[in-house]
Order: sequence, then structure tokens, then C-alpha cells
Amino acid sequence: MLTAVDTTTTTQHKNMNQTRMSRLSYKFALAATLLSQSTATGNSMFSTAPDDLEMKSTTRLTKPLPLAVGEVSNTFHTLDIPPGPIAVYEFKADIVEIDPDTNEIIPVPLNEAYLHHHVVGSNHKSYEHMKDSHSPMKPEGMFKGVGFGAGTESRGTPQKFYYPFAFTTEPDEDTWIANVHVINTREMTTSQAGHCLECPCTSEDVLDGLTVNYTPRGWTGCNDFVLQVLNNDACHAETYKGGLRCCEHGEYCLERSALPENGPISTFYLRYTITYSELRPENRALRLAACCDATGDLDRHGNIEYDVPQCDDPVNNPEECIYELTTVQMLHSVGNNGAFGVLPGDKEGGGTSVDVVYTVGHMHRGGIEIEIADEETGEVICLSKPTYGKDQDVVGKEKDYIVSMSTCTFNPPRKMRTSDLVRVTARYDSTKPHTGVMSLFYIAAADPVDDMAVGLNVLGAALTTEAGVIEETSTSESLKIAFVSIGLIAICVLAVKKFGRKDGYSRIEAVNVTV
Repeated sequence: MLTAVDTTTTTQHKNMNQTRMSRLSYKFALAATLLSQSTATGNSMFSTAPDDLEMKSTTRLTKPLPLAVGEVSNTFHTLDIPPGPIAVYEFKADIVEIDPDTNEIIPVPLNEAYLHHHVVGSNHKSYEHMKDSHSPMKPEGMFKGVGFGAGTESRGTPQKFYYPFAFTTEPDEDTWIANVHVINTREMTTSQAGHCLECPCTSEDVLDGLTVNYTPRGWTGCNDFVLQVLNNDACHAETYKGGLRCCEHGEYCLERSALPENGPISTFYLRYTITYSELRPENRALRLAACCDATGDLDRHGNIEYDVPQCDDPVNNPEECIYELTTVQMLHSVGNNGAFGVLPGDKEGGGTSVDVVYTVGHMHRGGIEIEIADEETGEVICLSKPTYGKDQDVVGKEKDYIVSMSTCTFNPPRKMRTSDLVRVTARYDSTKPHTGVMSLFYIAAADPVDDMAVGLNVLGAALTTEAGVIEETSTSESLKIAFVSIGLIAICVLAVKKFGRKDGYSRIEAVNVTV
């Protein structure tokens, strides 16, 4: 059950965007379309949502997370959602606490409550056939992934989609589940918190060379380059130093002797907000691709995490301290029949056509950038970069923490096949060593219209009405973005000239635009 905090708002969308756009020249419209491929966190996009689309928003809290200083919570939570069928266009979340005197909900700074990750999914009976499918960070036992594995960037990077794309629910589906991983770093020094958030193994962890804490987790996820060439410590039980395996529920991120005795218990919550509407027949359901994890390859999904060793000379040659990891994976790999999958990808070619709508990277502290590119042509599909906060203790701007990741939205959708090979490249700053870092890419895609029309149901959803809608753009917001688009025409045109075109797409880096 959830804490009894539920705020729901309703707005009526008035679609004036097309009228305004008709007054722009063809070049202006083209520039706006190109700009929309690199969307801004927190800003709305152009859409063609119908005039009568009624948008609703609900905000709720998970069950409480009481934690001592340095303690880890890594648990599953039931998320109540409005009864289905609905179409969810936006999901955002952050860590909060409740003032005991005023009952006010207060956002907690990342340097006090470190959100390692949250992963949202559904165990509705209609998705049971998807339980063995893979998407990055999807926990074992979760049927369908419906949310990305966002961490500290979650507050500044809401996941949102444009009409008619959305994550959809079934008629009797009224709950989701979430794996929420939080560490209490309150009352720690900056140095302690920085060490703690990388989940170093402590003397309380049992490492016997074969398992960590007696858990026989597989050690076969790393690709040959990470395993053999780099000989990365995170790939071997006998050299494991820190990360998820030493950061389980109830553990402490530092030696107890380094933590304050009888420290206070802080009670945190994951606050989540979804924006949704009733399901519409013309909507298109999104699913998560199996790709991408920079530690995997064509045969392995990946190890999820790896270590970044310190470079040889961080003092005199810091510019050379970049730890790069690159690999090739299929957009959606063999063996994922339930996710994108009546017709899964095939190494020998073929695969299934899908429309890619949204991509975003996930990195840990020290991350510089992560990109995916077409392995055949070299075209960069999306470059996702972290933004680091610069203000100590200011919520949303926490110094040296990743507060957002740039995203890529493809409007119109990017046409791909599940068998397409993509190259994943991640770069970390190695002036300092890091344990348990991640380099993941989340890709949301839908069945192409033609396939939906003939009922192929490539994405593996239950054979019921599919739908999904987006629009949280007010008229004034749309006009603001129109003017920003006009102002950035030169940039867009230059991007086309510089990078060239392929199938109507230009190679554009994800950017954050503030209006």
C-alpha cells in the first residue's frame, strides 16, 4: 500500500500548434522538426494531439524508506496507478521526506539521499509471457519494463513521449512495481559521501572468490574486451571491489566504524508523478529494447556495471584520463520473444521493423558521455551527456552530482530493425578511480503502423487494444518553443550540412534547451 498522498490534476489540451506552425515558412518548419529530435528536459514539444485530449496528472509516494546513516535500501514497491486502460506519456520521480510538524513534502538533496536507481515495470498477468525478456536493469521476476533505470538524473530528466506514443496499461491493470535503490548519505563529509555512493565492499561483505555475500550471481556478462583485454575487476568474483553486489538491502556503504554512532534515522520516499489520459485506438504502445549495455556484445546482454581504474598520470596529464568502453549489440537481441518479439532479431539479418521514438543514456558520477551509432554507416543515432550540478545543497543542482541526462526524441520516429547492429561507446573521467559504474542506453520503440494494422503485434503486448497519448504542452509553451526553433534555424541547418542525411535523419547531439 502507498502512503496516502495523491495529488491529481486535469488539463484540457487545445491544439493550436498546427495553426501556429502553418504561419512558419517551410524552412522554419524543417528547423523545428530537426530541433525536436533533440528534446529538452522539462520542455514540451510540438504534437498533433487531438483537441479533446484530456490530460491528467497524479503524484503519489511509495511506502516509507527508514534508513540510518550509510544504510542501503534496495527493495520492491507497489506503485498505485489510475485504473487501466490508460496511456502514460510522462513519468518523473525523486526522493523526498515529510516534515513531521507541517506534513509538507520536501525534496531531499542528492548528497543526503543518493538515488542509485529506480526501475519501473509491471507484473500484470497479460505480460507473463515477457518475464524472460531482457531490457537494461530489468530485475529478475519483473514481467514487463515500463520505466527506465534512472538514478540521480531522475529529478532533472523526466521520461516523456509525444502523441500518439505512450506506455499503455490493460483494462484491469492498476498497479506497477518499482525496484528502488537509495543510500542515506546524510551527515557524511563530502569525501565519505563520494566514496559511499560507489558502493565499496566492506569487511561485512563475504567475498569467497566465487560469490559475493553467498549470492551465486553470474560472472559471464562481460564481453571479451572488458573481460580479457581490460581485465576489469568487476567481471571477476575474486577481484570484485564494489558495486551492486556489495550494496544490497540492509547493508552499509562504509565501514560502521567510519559512521556516526547512534546516528538519526531518516525516512525517505520515492515520489512519482505520471501524466496520462484514457486509452485511444489511434495511440501506439511503447516497449523497451534489449539494447544497450556497454559491457555486453552480440551474445551477452552485459554485466550492468564495471570499474574505471585511475589513469597513469592524473596530475600532469588529466586531459588523457578518459576511460573508453565500446561494443556492438543488436537493437533487440535473439531470445527476447516477449519484448519486441513474435519475430525477434536475427544475427544473419532480417529482424523486425520498429519505430524508435526515444533514447536516453544512464551513467554514474565521472561519466562524460555515452553514444549509440549505426555500426554499418557510423552515423551517430544519439549522444547523451550528463549535466553536473554546481551548487552545494541546492536541490536539483547538487555540486558534482549528475542532475540530468540529455535525451533524444525522434519525431518522426526513426525506422530501424530489431536486427540492426549499433555501436555503444561510453567515456568516463579516470582522474579518479570508480567502482560499479554503469553505461546503459534505454530505447523506447513501437510497432510500425503497417504491422499494427495487420495485427503482427511485434512488441509482444497482449492481444488487446493498444494505445498511447502525449501532450502536456500549453499554448504559451508551444509558442515559446516555436520562437526558440526559429532562433536556432542556423544551428539546425549547419547540423544538416555538417553531418549529412540518411533516410531523413541528421546526426544531431542531444541538447538541453531552456525556454
